[in-house]
Amino acid sequence: MKIYLIACDKELVNALKSDLEKLGSLTCIKGCKMPEKDVIAKAVDAEILVCGPAGVEKISEKMLQGMKKLKMISALSVRTHWIDIETAKERGIKVCNIKGANSESVAEHAWGMILDLSKRISEFDRGVRYNGAYRFDEYKGKEVYGKTIGIIGLGDIGKKVARIAKGFDMKVLGCNKSGKPVSGVKLVSLETLLKESDIIVTCVPTTKETTNMISEKEIRLMKPGVILVNPADEPITDKKAVLKAVESGKIFGFGIETEIMTPVPKDDMYLKHARVVITPHNAFNTEEADKKSNELAIENIRAFLKGKPQNVVV
Repeated sequence: MKIYLIACDKELVNALKSDLEKLGSLTCIKGCKMPEKDVIAKAVDAEILVCGPAGVEKISEKMLQGMKKLKMISALSVRTHWIDIETAKERGIKVCNIKGANSESVAEHAWGMILDLSKRISEFDRGVRYNGAYRFDEYKGKEVYGKTIGIIGLGDIGKKVARIAKGFDMKVLGCNKSGKPVSGVKLVSLETLLKESDIIVTCVPTTKETTNMISEKEIRLMKPGVILVNPADEPITDKKAVLKAVESGKIFGFGIETEIMTPVPKDDMYLKHARVVITPHNAFNTEEADKKSNELAIENIRAFLKGKPQNVVV
């Protein structure tokens, strides 16, 4: 079986290489956001493709049609919005993800943003570094203890965000598509969650339904001074609407994960607002998550080769 690994990170290649070599004939390609034409040119005979959105910009219909021998994609990500799932399904290509491998890291990252924004840590730090700030009365924060947190999406990440919230003795509200109960979480409608939460965290994947799901209409329902954190995909929150609310004070602070391996322009609207914390898709990025992700990506391939694929998206 011909296996192609496309990765931007040399450490990732080193971590996966020896195990992949035991599973088939391996070719490693260094690529950062590699365009479809280059992938087709360099990996046209791949039977198993191992990559993430940092290595390959998008697995498109054209790419999948051009790689006629492809049988499986072992995605080095949980989200698969960068893969043309419908075309993969039509061509009988299995797509397997690393669901759950980095959920602890993302949940902790969300909480890092919450605490940073609530106590205005990065904001004060920037004030000290660039403006010589020292007056504490200009950086008054908020406590999170005993407040109400609303979690939109109660998958692996949302559940862990809820678990951590219990350490702050918080009331935890949640809404999810399935409506399945989650221990320690009171399930409510999205409207109720928006109205009653002091802190709101979005933990949903990007779909047509979730794109811009937090926009002007939803923000109007929120409490004044709410903290909003989006550790998922950037399109879930309407950028202009959210930043307008930050500027007016309706949103006390906003934490956002932007697109992976994509620079934030120096004139970007995010950078004009002191109460915005930005991380260009780093929530998953911990030593522990790397280990779990790599192990799961390898296990997915082993399971596929045995005829018992796991973590199957399609």
